[in-house]
Parts: sequence; C-alpha cells; structure tokens
Amino acid sequence: MSDGSITCVETRPNLARLVPADIAEIFGDPPVLSFEDRQAYDHLIAQLVLEWKPRNITEWMFVRDIADISWEIFRHRRAITNVFAISFKQALERVFYNELDDDYGRAKYLACAWFEGPQEQQEVKSELAKYGLSPEVIVAQCYSIKGGQLDKLHRLLALAEARRTAVTRNFNEYRAMSPLSEKPVVDSEEIALVPNSA
Repeated sequence: MSDGSITCVETRPNLARLVPADIAEIFGDPPVLSFEDRQAYDHLIAQLVLEWKPRNITEWMFVRDIADISWEIFRHRRAITNVFAISFKQALERVFYNELDDDYGRAKYLACAWFEGPQEQQEVKSELAKYGLSPEVIVAQCYSIKGGQLDKLHRLLALAEARRTAVTRNFNEYRAMSPLSEKPVVDSEEIALVPNSA
C-alpha cells in the first residue's frame, strides 16, 4: 500500500497518479459500459478521492462504492429521460388521435411534425392549445404508455440513492472511529483543478 502523498498539478486530475497501483489492481475495471464516457467516470472518482482523501484499503473501498453507485444513479436518470424520448412520438400521436375524432392521418402528421424543427413544433403547440392542452400532456401520455418501465426505473433509482446514502453514512461512522493519525494518500492542496470542461 502506498503511504505517501501523491502529487499532480494539471487541469484534470490524473487518475493513475491519484489511485495507487496496488489499489487500482484490486479494484479492476470500473462499471462503465462500452458507450459510456470512461473519462467522466475517472473524473468522478478522482473528485471523490480528493474530497475523502482515503487513508487505507477500507476507505478506498468506500470511495469506490460511492463512485460506482453514483455512476449507476446517473445511468438510471439517463434511462428515465430516454424512456420519455423513445415514447414521445407515440404519446403525441395518442394525444392527437384522442382529440381529433379518430383522424389517425392528421394525428400521425402532427406527431411527426414535432421533430421537423421549431416552426413545426410551434404548429403542434398551437394545435394542442386549441384543445386547452400544453406540451406537458405529452409527458402525461408517456407515463400512460411506459408507466411500468418508468416505475421500475424510479424504484431502481431510489434504491441506488438509498445505497449511496448508506455507504456515505457508514464511511463517516468508520472515520469517526478511526485514529486521526492516519495520513491521507492524497493531499488535495497539492492538486490544482479547474471545472470539468468535457
């Protein structure tokens, strides 16, 4: 285990310099899917290392757990957004089909028009307004169409947030019982950071 401070001065923290090689070897690859941004994950865990300054393998495990669960939370939130995105056109079709006296052709046209550009979106909004509706009705219809999927994702999100809260609480309790003499592996004052621009 490394027992000295690790120093790097650069615009983004270099994860390889922040995480000792023996710790990185134990942890292995992070839970980043092939289409996700590995650099974003590395930046997340680097920021957590700077915040918590882990002092031993147990604290490193806490940091890794917080990073991994946070990454999972971000994924759940993106999934929820994407469920709305993939059901948006179908929801819009249903709204107009219900309001336009079963005129499926007109409903389909208006649903497709939304994706053509700002002028067409304004036309769709105006059509909705004729029936006293706002675009928020489309969100409501998305819930109607994908309610089961959204409910499952919201439950997964709530569970992940509860797990992260528990890990953070346990980390704080562990710290409270640990000797204060242990030296952090990373000295955050020696690392210059700028906001993430990626």
